Amino acid sequence: MSTATSVATGRGVLTHSTWRAMAILGMREGRRIIVSPVFLLVLGFFLLMGGVEAVAEVKVPSASTLYDVITFFSALYLGLLVYISTHLVTSSARRTKAEPQLAASTLSARQRNVGLSLGVLFGPGLLALVLMVTAALIGNTLALTGFDGFDREPPAAGITLVQLGLTLIGAGLFAVMWANWLRFPGSLPLGLVVLVVGTVWLANGDRAPLNTWPWFAPYITAPEWFDEPWALTGSQHWHAAYLVGLCALAFCATMLREREGRARWLLVTGAVLAATAVAGGLQLP
Repeated sequence: MSTATSVATGRGVLTHSTWRAMAILGMREGRRIIVSPVFLLVLGFFLLMGGVEAVAEVKVPSASTLYDVITFFSALYLGLLVYISTHLVTSSARRTKAEPQLAASTLSARQRNVGLSLGVLFGPGLLALVLMVTAALIGNTLALTGFDGFDREPPAAGITLVQLGLTLIGAGLFAVMWANWLRFPGSLPLGLVVLVVGTVWLANGDRAPLNTWPWFAPYITAPEWFDEPWALTGSQHWHAAYLVGLCALAFCATMLREREGRARWLLVTGAVLAATAVAGGLQLP
């Protein structure tokens, strides 16, 4: 009886062991996201097609080719893969009807969501860090050699790679939030539509009267990626800060899913929303 009482009263207390348990959960969930069959299957298919194309064109793999593969794949596909695999991991307990077993654990639902969010940092976040550092090193080498072998444009600036990494982390945090709030079978494809259509709609500079809407897209805004007048002005650094704010807002929305302590998280969310709005304003031309 005493054991049951101590567990019940300690579920909402953030002790050292609780943080350790959430960190361990985060590392486990991060690994599950990265080794998700969907993630590995699409990644393997993309690499296979890239290899077939290189063989067909009798291309010799080079540093510029590897750079293009990293940046192109990350910008167009990896974020969506991170969203899909993270959503599947987040909703796995519900889909397998294992939520009653999780409810009996010492971690509360909110603490498990913290662990899932940490999993995004430990899994896709570390993957993004490795890819962007690799791209930066290759780009720096190519810059020193006069962009030897580049077919299109010089390597992207460091702040562009930072934005690219943040979009991958944001896709994972968005998936955790989306899967927690929308708990029906069509939630995954619906979120995919929202991400793709919403980003394309916001990034369309032609319909933006003052060329400001593209800056609010959860995507890259650098001139290396958009040959548009609006991309030549504005602050890339403040856009990166804006993307950090979007990631933080996704995490706050996840924390608001549980009723206990919601008032405190509403205050935190309000502060994060205000900071993100300030960064959004400062990024504009």
